[in-house]
Amino acid sequence: MPLTPMQRQLCASGWFALAVWLGAALFGPNLISLVGLEAWMSSQAHLYAHGQPFVDARSWLGVPNALDVLSNLPLALAGLWGMGALRKRRRSAGLHKNTGQVLRVFFVGLVLTAAGSAVYHWAPSAVGLALDRLGMAVAFAGVLGLAMAERVGARIARNTLIAVLLVGTLSAVMPVARGNVLPWAVVQFGGMAFLAWAAWRTPLPTALGVSLGSVLALYAVAKLFEVGDAEVFHALGGLVSGHTLKHCAAAVAAWPVIRALRENAQFDGTTAPA
Repeated sequence: MPLTPMQRQLCASGWFALAVWLGAALFGPNLISLVGLEAWMSSQAHLYAHGQPFVDARSWLGVPNALDVLSNLPLALAGLWGMGALRKRRRSAGLHKNTGQVLRVFFVGLVLTAAGSAVYHWAPSAVGLALDRLGMAVAFAGVLGLAMAERVGARIARNTLIAVLLVGTLSAVMPVARGNVLPWAVVQFGGMAFLAWAAWRTPLPTALGVSLGSVLALYAVAKLFEVGDAEVFHALGGLVSGHTLKHCAAAVAAWPVIRALRENAQFDGTTAPA
């Protein structure tokens, strides 16, 4: 079946995004130096007096960095809840197989992110950070594939899923293998830009009804908490840090997907468009 004009435009945009990512992968350190971002990059590696990059290093019941570790539990629960809702939905109403696939990858990605993040925050290290990002890459692939299924078509959703899984996985390990974090920045912020584009488009008649704008807004809140880790901690009198709240906000970002899966009417997958 020939591609529609919108699908051709998306393909062109995808090739452009891939070219940007390849440039970041091949020339990342040189590009950072060229645009003068060395100071910013070094500031992201700041270590507090307790020897790790997050302000709250308090232990509880033998768990180091307890709140940053334990706050991953809501993320894992959101992923498990979503997988349960997906199983129930597939029994009661038809889902296009590609829509079901991207949803499954998204929810599994939440669980993997929770596990990788807990390992990383227990004992921060470069390898632990790569594990954290690998889980995030899986979740990113799922949510961007879902955006395609909701706004463009289920067939392209599968291609998006595969492409983001590949590129995101490579980007997650590059900081360890080559000391190059720029590809990960391209995946993360490029993915947010793509989600914003999809959120502005009219949902397809066959859409599940996920509020992509809500997902994006909640993820943006999570990023703000991450950036303001120490500021939030001090503003709240040391009660909780921005990074802990980031994990909670990221878990809440799964709710618009779960709500749509549980409540909204859905089509029989045999009639899904390309």
